[in-house]
Amino acid sequence: MAESLRDPALAQRLLLHEARAQQSLGRELRDLGDGWLLHDPADPEPFWNRLIAPRWPVPQREFERRLDEVITLFSTLGRLAHIRPLPVGSRPPDLDARLVAAGFERIGADRRMVLVDRAPCLRVAATVATAVNGRLTIDRHPDRSRSTRDSWAADAALVLGEAFDVDPLRRIALETDVLACAARRGCAVLLLREDGIPVAMARRATVGSGSYLSSIGTRPLWRGRGYGALATALAVREAIEAGSQLVHLAVDVANDRARRLYESLGFAVLGEPVADLLLR
Repeated sequence: MAESLRDPALAQRLLLHEARAQQSLGRELRDLGDGWLLHDPADPEPFWNRLIAPRWPVPQREFERRLDEVITLFSTLGRLAHIRPLPVGSRPPDLDARLVAAGFERIGADRRMVLVDRAPCLRVAATVATAVNGRLTIDRHPDRSRSTRDSWAADAALVLGEAFDVDPLRRIALETDVLACAARRGCAVLLLREDGIPVAMARRATVGSGSYLSSIGTRPLWRGRGYGALATALAVREAIEAGSQLVHLAVDVANDRARRLYESLGFAVLGEPVADLLLR
């Protein structure tokens, strides 16, 4: 793996921008002074209720006092305490270890990646006109220039469900989520079809001068054909056209194949893996 970037200010900017990109009606982002709280009053899912980039005292006693206050805050909100440290520049530097010692569980981790070279994505995006001898089509939602098929959200949920091995019982939730994305200002879903069959997708959320990419996936039977790269490149091109100076995404720490793909498209890893730490 190429050497990662080491920029604490950029790390904080990425995590905060991701949270802003995920805000929806009713979901709030609160500045606590030493971190930010993303809170959804209607949905207890920990992903939508997390403390981002905490910067807490190093002395153990002061650290424990602040941690107790944060745990109490989550309890008052009726949510599980969920913390996401910075990929670089955490304070204290051993924040992950201290949280684990306090009873938090690592439920996952991802690498943050930022676009440092636009050229590879723009080259890949330029190939779409001749992709797969015309068998490939691209749907973009929302698309106000034409009438789109009513089933597009279900098709996107199918791609996401298979690409990320999601329980079929959660497909309706996935469908609702992509519809909510398409309804938000600055958010778009790109759905790739081969001979009309939905095969891959990517999601772009543009807020201010940055774009956060997510939900990039290909159905297993269609992998190895370059669709993931194309979906990513098209989302990057849209982000650039929307004026984004910062384009970033996250990739599961175990998904080296995806990480290498994004590196080939001009992305670089920022710092160390970011853990999801949950107190059950």
